[in-house]
Amino acid sequence: MDVLGQILPLALLDTVSVSTLAIPVWFLLTPRGLRIGNVYGYLLIVGAGYLALGLLLLGGLSAVREPLGDAVASPAGDTAVAVAGGALLLLGLYYGFVKRDRDDGGEEGNQGRLTRWREAAVGSKATARGVVTVALVAVALEIATMFPYLAAIDILDRSRQPWAEQAALLALYCLVMIGPAVLAALAHQIAGRTLHPTLNRIDRWIRRNARENTAWLFGVVGFLMLSTTKLYEYGMNRLTGE
Repeated sequence: MDVLGQILPLALLDTVSVSTLAIPVWFLLTPRGLRIGNVYGYLLIVGAGYLALGLLLLGGLSAVREPLGDAVASPAGDTAVAVAGGALLLLGLYYGFVKRDRDDGGEEGNQGRLTRWREAAVGSKATARGVVTVALVAVALEIATMFPYLAAIDILDRSRQPWAEQAALLALYCLVMIGPAVLAALAHQIAGRTLHPTLNRIDRWIRRNARENTAWLFGVVGFLMLSTTKLYEYGMNRLTGE
């Protein structure tokens, strides 16, 4: 239960990612001809994709943990981690401030293409290929920002539980991830278009906060990586005169 208590908050954090909430809500806002079964199919593919990737990482993590730890502890490894952390920190600042100002005027130009993707996935003429493509692209695009998921995999690996139990907990994590979107799809089936005002508010909140949340994620992870290095410790000692 201790391991579950550690990974469950991370799973709840992952419920508000682009692939697990933003895209399903956007699907449910299809103005006409929504194929609700494709929404469930999309969520199943996303959950299965995350689980498959997690099992692969979980299987290989134990084998590389010791040599990787030795490499990171070396002077070159310490410098590499510090550089990577600093780069993520700068990327968070860039993504949160500079890129936001540049992108504010370009969002409308993407609406036509995004609408076509939605129609191909869940519209009246949707195909299985369309929903699979959107789901796989969504998971692939989030690989660079799936820090909560990677943290959960590390926790599971460190727990030293039997592999079958780790896999079961990882599957539970993935179910929690897609749970809110599944409930939203069920509510849409029951309430129909009367649910659209609520979905529109959720969609606007996601759009308004998505860039800031991503920037914070990059920045926080970058700082955490940087702060664990001897290079950071040396720099702080020089600044404080210790």
